[in-house]
Formats: sequence, C-alpha cells, structure tokens
Amino acid sequence: MVRLHKLFTIIAISSAAILSGCASVKTASTSADAKAKTFVTNPNQAKLYIYRNEFMGAALRMAVELNGKEIGKTGPKSYFAVDVAPGKHNIVSKAENDTSLEVMAEAGKNYFIWQEVKMGFLLARSKLQLVDEAQGKAGVRESQLLEMDGNSSANISNTSPSANVNAGAGTNSSSNTTTNTQTKPVNPSVDTSATTTPAKQAEASSYPVKIEKVPFEIGTSSATVERIAKQNSCESKQGAGLLYKKGPVEVYRVECSDGREIKARCELRQCSIFTP
Repeated sequence: MVRLHKLFTIIAISSAAILSGCASVKTASTSADAKAKTFVTNPNQAKLYIYRNEFMGAALRMAVELNGKEIGKTGPKSYFAVDVAPGKHNIVSKAENDTSLEVMAEAGKNYFIWQEVKMGFLLARSKLQLVDEAQGKAGVRESQLLEMDGNSSANISNTSPSANVNAGAGTNSSSNTTTNTQTKPVNPSVDTSATTTPAKQAEASSYPVKIEKVPFEIGTSSATVERIAKQNSCESKQGAGLLYKKGPVEVYRVECSDGREIKARCELRQCSIFTP
C-alpha cells in the first residue's frame, strides 16, 4: 500500500511538472503572424486555422497531422494557418490520446479548429473542435503563428482525390483515432441537454452563496449560457450574469423576458442548467 501511494505521488508530481512547464516551438516571423491575422482568403482556396490558446499542458508539444502527414507541433498560445484546396480534409491531434476531425472546406472561406487541451492521466489530452468565426478569430489573435515542418513536401493530398494542401509534413498518422466529423461551425462549449441529473443539481445547489444579490457581471462562459437559455426559449435583454466563481466552477443566471429565471453551472467551459 505504501509503495502504491508513492507511485501515485510520483505520477502526480510528474503530471504537475508536465502541465506547468512550457514547450519550445518554432514560431514564424512577426510579419507573417500579422498577415495571417488579417484573415484574408484566396478565392480559389480555403484556409485552416488550427489553434491552441491555452496554457494547460504547456510543457507538452502536440503534433498536428493534416491528411495523414504531420505539419508540426503546437505549444501554448500558438497556431497554424494552412491554405488548402476545396474538399474534405482530415486533421489529427496527437497527445496522450489521438483525436481527429474532418472538415469539408469551401473556397474563399476560413475554418477555425480549436485544439482544446484537457487533463490526462500522465500527460495532457486534446480534443479538436470546429468553432465559429468569432471564437476562432479571438483564439488566433491571442496566439502566435507557427512555422510548419521544414521537411514537409510541397503538397499534401487530402481525402478527396481533387484537393491538395499547400504545405505539410512527412510522417504517417496513427490509425487509432477518434473521428469527429463536422461540416459547419459550432460552439464546443454548449451543452444541448435541457436536463441535469439529480446529483449535478445537488452539487450545484450546495454552494453557500446568496447568488440573487450578486451584481451583474460578464463571465468567461456568459455567451455559452446565453445560447443554452435560447435553446430553452429564454430570451434576455441583459444576458447571462456571473453569480459565483470558485476555481474551475462558475454559476450564471439569465433573467428571461417572460419572467422565468435560468441558472447554469459551468466547469471548464462545460455548462448545464440546474435548479438550486
């Protein structure tokens, strides 16, 4: 038992070091970064912005593969900007897990893929999500452009016979990936479920806070909660106000125009409605 406890202690210390350090990645020039952040597109191509705007797992570089070939590795607050031909493209993020996403790209459009970092057992995990333009641009603007692998070939064939990518790299991807196909931008934080379990309701209601008296304040997940409220036919002029925050947990309130009131609990940007 003592040895087992020591093993878990070593694992915890190692994980903390990995999650708190800072990975070294090769960034592009300031001028290239500024040009990418104009978000100008080629009428004959689409552009993929693959960004990682979090410090969690900062010591771990996460490899990104496009159509089966590695284009480079991300670090905290970094992104790739890749011009691709119209058609289907497969993106893979490799960390403690492998996760993949298929994007059907149209010419003249930008697509924003968020490489979300999550807590893993020994290393950080990741999840690729196609997000809307507003969220994507905000994430890219707070990040630094990366140089793609210098050993990459000039073109990477995608999963569609007629389309090519204008930059890429040389290694093959693993076949053991979790595929998540999306064809239009979505907000990854919205929990579309209108109900919560009794356990979550009890947990959320256990916080000893008089939330009715907290002044209105915008929080990180206000926009997410507002979308959830609209999904439950709740329209509000004021929006979602932050009522309570402790660590990763936030509680929000939305006053509906029809007199109802909706409260939501968010943890690590995952939100759901609860009844105190």
